[in-house]
Amino acid sequence: MSYQFEHSWEHEHERLSAIQGGLDGWTIACLSAIGVRPGWQCLEVGAGAGSIARWLCERVAPSGRVVATDLEIGFLEKLEASNLEVRVHDISKDPIERNAYDLVHARKVLEHLPKYDHALDRMADATKPGGWLCVEDADLASLKHASCSDPQLFAKAYAAFVGCMVANGYQADLGLHLGDALRRLGLLTVQVRGFAGEWTGAGPNPSVYLRTFQKIREKVIVRGEISASEADRFLAEIQSPNFRAITAIHFVAWGQKPA
Repeated sequence: MSYQFEHSWEHEHERLSAIQGGLDGWTIACLSAIGVRPGWQCLEVGAGAGSIARWLCERVAPSGRVVATDLEIGFLEKLEASNLEVRVHDISKDPIERNAYDLVHARKVLEHLPKYDHALDRMADATKPGGWLCVEDADLASLKHASCSDPQLFAKAYAAFVGCMVANGYQADLGLHLGDALRRLGLLTVQVRGFAGEWTGAGPNPSVYLRTFQKIREKVIVRGEISASEADRFLAEIQSPNFRAITAIHFVAWGQKPA
């Protein structure tokens, strides 16, 4: 299984920007609740386009430091911060310091990993005793209904697109299980929060759903669960000004490593 959203795709930065626009406020509120402060050493796993890495750099300055990792770092290399280190890194297998970070954070990373529990174990190993591990993932599996011109087509096509991602190793309901996963690691004071909003076809910017599904369109058609015509009608539907749905629930879970 390989990651499906490589940076070379012409719309990938736009897709990541849509994630940032929709989730940054929520992420920052949760990291603020944890108490991120000056002097902390932070590891941002799968940092994407870098908005949270940039916020962390500002939050922990002047004496703190942020290590931002990703499989590809072209977007991250454009960030300017004296306390930022950017690394090409695969959390599932590449070496990482043990007991080194006051905060280890990953957003929408684990859900893409078939062996997410192994990666989570490694993130916990990298967290200092007394430090915090915070992870964020979604529950795409529960979204079943939309207000649109053809609800049956939406349900069929949405299931086909998510099913295609699952066939490539995506964990469609991982967000539901993050709290239990952190408790399994022995973390203390585990908290879980969920966020959902309205997904619409209106507005000047493409949604993360649109860009995500556009990226995997060919793979979905090859699987044969929907036709090319149905896929295109679905993509047109979710861009309609009249389209409305409640987004998948985005979960944030965090806990403290025993001192």
